[in-house]
Amino acid sequence: MKNPLRLPASLSDAGALFAFKTATTIFNSMPAAEAYKLGSQLVRLWLTLDRRHRQVIEKNLALALQLEAGSPASIALQAEISQNLGYNLCELFLLQNRSYQRLLLQNLQIIGQQHLAPILEKNSGAIIVGAHFGNWELAGFMASITQKPVTGVVKPIKGKPRLYAAIEQARKEIGLHTIDKLGSAGTLVRILKKGGFVGLLADQRARRKYRIWSPFFGHQVATIPSPAVLARLSGSPILPAFVTRIRPLHHQITIEKPIFVPKTGNNREVIAEYTDRINEIIERQIRQNPAQWFWPHDRWRKIKPLNSD
Repeated sequence: MKNPLRLPASLSDAGALFAFKTATTIFNSMPAAEAYKLGSQLVRLWLTLDRRHRQVIEKNLALALQLEAGSPASIALQAEISQNLGYNLCELFLLQNRSYQRLLLQNLQIIGQQHLAPILEKNSGAIIVGAHFGNWELAGFMASITQKPVTGVVKPIKGKPRLYAAIEQARKEIGLHTIDKLGSAGTLVRILKKGGFVGLLADQRARRKYRIWSPFFGHQVATIPSPAVLARLSGSPILPAFVTRIRPLHHQITIEKPIFVPKTGNNREVIAEYTDRINEIIERQIRQNPAQWFWPHDRWRKIKPLNSD
């Protein structure tokens, strides 16, 4: 899971925590409509000043959706992307307030709950696989459906332990427990075998050590195979689920049919096949509502043609 804040390394942990708490106070003191507006303005300012990420978004839209940089369609979609990221920023601060946590949960719609029911009846675990889509931080609300904590894999904010702890506290309050992604595989398998739920966001570029190449928007991209690997090791199903924003303060979690990865067959081939299936599902979700995906991530930094080995 991607941490929601990008801060300069020169900013001390104490300074970052002070800035975070100050922003939290400001956002929570405003009417919700004004807070969302402020979040959008701040992200728009960031993208205006941050040329590199603006160019990454333009490049990604051209590679994935064939929207030429500078075209009216690309510019219009970039404005929607900016607004969604601004809403996410606003909700990051609102989630520090338990009153807003309760309101967001109260307004949450669940689609596809019937796909989860058989898993709960058997008291078995599942690997909830999503993407940096909508407000992915709200995936912790899955715990209110499973009646069990969901364990997510995250990369801690480097050099900012106090700030990271503050963000983690809100995650725990909505039901998301997290562990460091380094060396987490064995822990996750044990959680799954005990009937626990694990949450993974599988849409970002994988490092060389862990990657396999898998189709995504017409290109072979470096993809993390963790969901398929964990499913094969634990026997737990993969449960695709995505958070979509309907409007400010209102979201929808869509749960799709579980995917069962066989424990027999050639390991490399099975892992590749089911990693491809996950990428297909994520791509379909993004195409349905492209403005809600995290386009500033350089997903297509390294690509291969579809017909390459």
